[in-house]
Amino acid sequence: MLNNPKKIKTIIFDLDDTLYDCSGTLVLRGRRGVAKTIAKLINGSEDEAYQLQLETEEKYGIRVNIYEKIVELYNLPSTCAKEFLSEFVQVAISNITLFPDVIDTLIQLKTLGYRRILVSSGDEKIQRKKIDVLGLNNSYFDEILIADRNNSYTKKNCFKEIMQRYNLKPEEIICVGDKIDDELTAGKSLGIITVMFEHGRHFKAYLKEQDKHIKPDYFIKHIKNLLELSVVNNLKTNKL
Repeated sequence: MLNNPKKIKTIIFDLDDTLYDCSGTLVLRGRRGVAKTIAKLINGSEDEAYQLQLETEEKYGIRVNIYEKIVELYNLPSTCAKEFLSEFVQVAISNITLFPDVIDTLIQLKTLGYRRILVSSGDEKIQRKKIDVLGLNNSYFDEILIADRNNSYTKKNCFKEIMQRYNLKPEEIICVGDKIDDELTAGKSLGIITVMFEHGRHFKAYLKEQDKHIKPDYFIKHIKNLLELSVVNNLKTNKL
């Protein structure tokens, strides 16, 4: 068990693809929705338009706006890229559930004395809706922060805010997430202990380009594995 002799005080969690399967639900649902619009413009079927999105992301990576590439490929009006992206993001937030071990783990961490903070990024209204649907608007977290991209507020900004508000040193914080180019790099740059959750399209992208990124301190396959990490003692660990 992780145990807490007052060295680690706070654990920060990402939301999408860390506490629930975003890649396999909302992302695919969003692609399906946009496929209807794309199909009409490229004179193809919805299945073809759906596969086109998946193949474009596979080719160019997750950090590229695939809709700009599709617009360029088919010589569509430049305004279409923004319209496609907007339609993709505005997918209905429903039928999503937390990974099975999330609630029990959060409860155990609370019992052990850890402060739990949820930090997500994106459009604030959309992220708040996800949090509500997932049933996380309760005592599972001490605080919930949204790094609103519309206001250029980043997770790194959130982490600094947390450190200042709770008078924390970087080594007293653990950051758990799946995105190497977002929360994990932000945390690492501040000296925070980083834990990569092995799930979703961001993790798969990391596996293809590991040499281009920093290495997280730990890797876990399930949220409950946090309780097994030897951050503060000599128990078995999967640190690289």
